[in-house]
Amino acid sequence: MKKFFLVTALVTSALMLQGCVAAVIGLGAGATAKVATDPRTTGTQVDDTTLNTRMNSKLSENGPFFIGSRISSSTYDGNIILTGQANAEQIEKAERLAYQVEGVRKVYNQIRAGEPVGAGTISNDMWITTKVKSQLMLNSKTKARNIKVVTENQEVFLIGIVSNEEGQQAATIASKVAGVRKVITLFTLR
Repeated sequence: MKKFFLVTALVTSALMLQGCVAAVIGLGAGATAKVATDPRTTGTQVDDTTLNTRMNSKLSENGPFFIGSRISSSTYDGNIILTGQANAEQIEKAERLAYQVEGVRKVYNQIRAGEPVGAGTISNDMWITTKVKSQLMLNSKTKARNIKVVTENQEVFLIGIVSNEEGQQAATIASKVAGVRKVITLFTLR
């Protein structure tokens, strides 16, 4: 009887591990596909990740100064976008820190003066981002993979490398998504 349970446990474990391997391979393939279809070079994608890490480090190093604020950074093609809520001094300092990040091309300071939003608003913003991305993917005139979507307090920021027509189409699509209060485009036109 003990052998039966041992064999059953081993077979079950082996089957579960196969599922993990498939999941890991699937995740790797998905990441490879994302890198391959992104209009930025692989080097630029890596640089953007590095820039974002450096920016977040600068914010963390100055943590006590930013108490009572909520500041997020995103990067695309060497550009940093700052979003969130803070007081005037914190907004200015965050922008100065962003320009100190080695390799940054431009800083879009979209931090709003005010109290940090709550968990409900953050959750709603995530849902809005998902809906905007979905609508961009469903539209044949936009290449969703070329557009990064950031939502903060119902404001949608669209960042990417697009044609003028794609940019206008993306902004129109985003503006029609339920819950979106404002759309701000920060595109690089090709």
